[in-house]
Amino acid sequence: MRPVEGTGDRPDEYEYIRSGWNRYRQLDRLVNHWERPGWEAGRRSYHWIVRFDDRPAVQRLAERCQARLGHLDTLDLVPVESLHLTVQRVSFTDEITSSQALAVAAAASKWCASIRPFAATVGPLTGSANSVFLSVGPHRPFHLLRYAVVAATAHVRGAEAVPDHPTTFDPHLSIAYNGRPTVAKPVIEQVATVRSIPPVAVQVETVSLVELRRDGHTYIWRQIAAVPLAGEG
Repeated sequence: MRPVEGTGDRPDEYEYIRSGWNRYRQLDRLVNHWERPGWEAGRRSYHWIVRFDDRPAVQRLAERCQARLGHLDTLDLVPVESLHLTVQRVSFTDEITSSQALAVAAAASKWCASIRPFAATVGPLTGSANSVFLSVGPHRPFHLLRYAVVAATAHVRGAEAVPDHPTTFDPHLSIAYNGRPTVAKPVIEQVATVRSIPPVAVQVETVSLVELRRDGHTYIWRQIAAVPLAGEG
């Protein structure tokens, strides 16, 4: 795949596309995405996300891919109005006060003031053991963005309260989740037929703090704060 023109990225920065696909197609089994620790019924979580519910080009791309996957009964398709890229979890809502969450958002506004809006490429389709997703990159600006929101969380709550480690971050946009354990081959073979759908280019200008909850096999989120990327260089 060739980089989208106008992004200014070197071809070697798109190695994540090849390596991600190679990892995915070597899987033997897929797992149930919804069996995740900590997510008891009714529990909610604060997350930093990049929203794509207001990006028609990304929504059209997701819908084209989903139309080729909809017959697979092991997959739960993501509604296009819920499309998002998860940057970092802050905390479950029962482990933090609403005022602390707002303080994290305020701190992130200061950290993100030095980050310049950046161009990103969404696509092609690939996946993991628990979902089917669109590759998103280049990765470096997303890692810088995650570093900023992690630093903001640590500033408010302490470094020991930050979930996960930023080096594990692999930016992606899920369009379907695996609903139960299953053999990987039929899903991967179908995803392979969809990878020829061209990617789209977007501009990332904002990161959002949201309250995330589950409704059956769907994620629903409510925006708490939108933090602009305001850097000039």
